[in-house]
Amino acid sequence: MTATKRTYPSDDRDQELWLLLEQTRNAIYKARELELEQYGVSTVQAGVMFVIHTMGGKTRPADIARWLVREPHSISGLLSRMEADGLLKREPDPERRNAVSISLTDYGRSICLKTFQRESVKQILSGLSEEERKQLMSSLIHLRDRALKDRRMRSRPPFPALD
Repeated sequence: MTATKRTYPSDDRDQELWLLLEQTRNAIYKARELELEQYGVSTVQAGVMFVIHTMGGKTRPADIARWLVREPHSISGLLSRMEADGLLKREPDPERRNAVSISLTDYGRSICLKTFQRESVKQILSGLSEEERKQLMSSLIHLRDRALKDRRMRSRPPFPALD
């Protein structure tokens, strides 16, 4: 049997790059999901807990949405599910009327700290040299910020920042 060259419907290099980004994101996401199964949380839930932890243990839903580049209504539903699971709690925000503040419960904090291990991500990224890591970080931040600008987002996520 001889190998045949595959032909694709387009020479669109942007589409090829987009597909490669999507494949890479999905592969890393699946590896991380498998790792998080042992704690009973999803990658998105781990992301929410990371944001709350990073913001000093308390934050607003709008800040979580901004950090995760998600729509506020999708974060609201996610927070409700996480609250029902005992991972976080909502309280009236003392600084803003008609707003809530989100914080982790003791149980949520313990799960959050366990999710910081990220062995799957460390193993995947270990194949990159320090210089390749810096270049990838720089390129991804540049693309993210460009995409957000094109979406007319009011502000970009604060993390990660380019040093």
